[in-house]
Amino acid sequence: MTGLAERFRSHVETRRLLPDDAAITVALSGGLDSTVLFHLLLEAAPRHRWSVSAGHFDHRMRTGSADDAAWVAELCERHGVPCVTGRASRVPRSEADARRLRYEFLHAACLQLGSELLATAHHADDQAETVLFRLLRGSGMRGLAGIPARRDPGVVRPLLPFWRRELEAFARERGLDHRVDPGNADPSFARNRLRGQLIPSLEARGHPRLRERLHRLAELASRASAVVEQRVMEAAVPLVLEASESRIVVARTGLLAYDTSARAHLLRALAARVAKRPGRVGTHVALAFINSCSSGRRIDLAGGLSIAREFDRFIIERRSSAPARDDVLNLPDVREGEDGLWIGGRHWRVRWSWADRGQAVPDRAAAACFAVEELRPPVTLRSWEPGDRIELPSGTRKLKKLFCDRKVPRSQRSRYPLLADRDGVLWVVGLARSRRAVPGVDVGEGRVLAVRVVRER
Repeated sequence: MTGLAERFRSHVETRRLLPDDAAITVALSGGLDSTVLFHLLLEAAPRHRWSVSAGHFDHRMRTGSADDAAWVAELCERHGVPCVTGRASRVPRSEADARRLRYEFLHAACLQLGSELLATAHHADDQAETVLFRLLRGSGMRGLAGIPARRDPGVVRPLLPFWRRELEAFARERGLDHRVDPGNADPSFARNRLRGQLIPSLEARGHPRLRERLHRLAELASRASAVVEQRVMEAAVPLVLEASESRIVVARTGLLAYDTSARAHLLRALAARVAKRPGRVGTHVALAFINSCSSGRRIDLAGGLSIAREFDRFIIERRSSAPARDDVLNLPDVREGEDGLWIGGRHWRVRWSWADRGQAVPDRAAAACFAVEELRPPVTLRSWEPGDRIELPSGTRKLKKLFCDRKVPRSQRSRYPLLADRDGVLWVVGLARSRRAVPGVDVGEGRVLAVRVVRER
């Protein structure tokens, strides 16, 4: 066993990157880095009872890429390792686009292969290049932390402490063949110019340990960033009034009590719990919004994130990619019936009856009764629409005004089912009954419509 193999095993054990009995898929391009990682994992697999597989993605960005896929498939077959290969349906528009397509495929490959971990071959040189690249772009401390050793969902980088020269030495000692991507020398890519021109130039001009210092900077920034993140999350706890996987309600006065820098950290941390963490521009826009917005206003940011103010609260939530259309239920003129429908993302159970007075007394908290002679069919259960009005004992009011008076936030208004006929709204379930509602089916004479609406989920 070579020095690299021993240190690799010690590293993954100490950092607990790859637990025993894990199913691991290697992102295997066929290049030097991923080929070395593939062999290191195979050597250590018996000791840790790992199940190793591979995934290879052809980006179609150069001629000969199909040969790489065939080479990877043959390598895996020779070692008895399950392998899934994929090919881009179109040529990627950029490096970022290629990366997104690659990870989409690799995560799908993990599901197909039954792996909980995806191992990529990023090494110490990649880390140094990433830090310098972000430094030139003006990244903050989180960006200078570089490539994380772990990233959700289930991505690990076990080669980050090791330099490319160590991987090259390991490959020579073991006689490992690998593929060479000529695109890695193409100066039209910014990362290649940094790797092949800028870093060697700086090293030759008095900074021979530049890579090591950049790698060290990533470690220091990572530690500092972790401390800040911990303090931010502790500060966020008393601010959160409600929380779910897609929505967080935050106390406005509590958030605005912090200075601008702390406010930015809190916003990013809270947003990351429900959607994509906003970048520098998104954070700037979000800060400007919360500092000056009035109640009822909302802003949509990149990454599926939206922020709204509702009175003394901020709502931070993930936007639905395809909002479902609310159901509409017509109550047929039959003696009685029962049905369900979706309104405002909630499911409601509806039970109704057309009956003579005196037959039943419904649950007043969840039901309403109306004299049949007062109704103008069709009678429907639906969601709120702009312009809706309800005739209350005190006079006719727009529902918008009623919602404002009852302090119902704008984002919640579509969640109230309405019972309506051609003359207007009869009942805002859980909020108000119209003047046409009668006390109960046991009072007076004639026929009534009794409706009971209960939220199920």
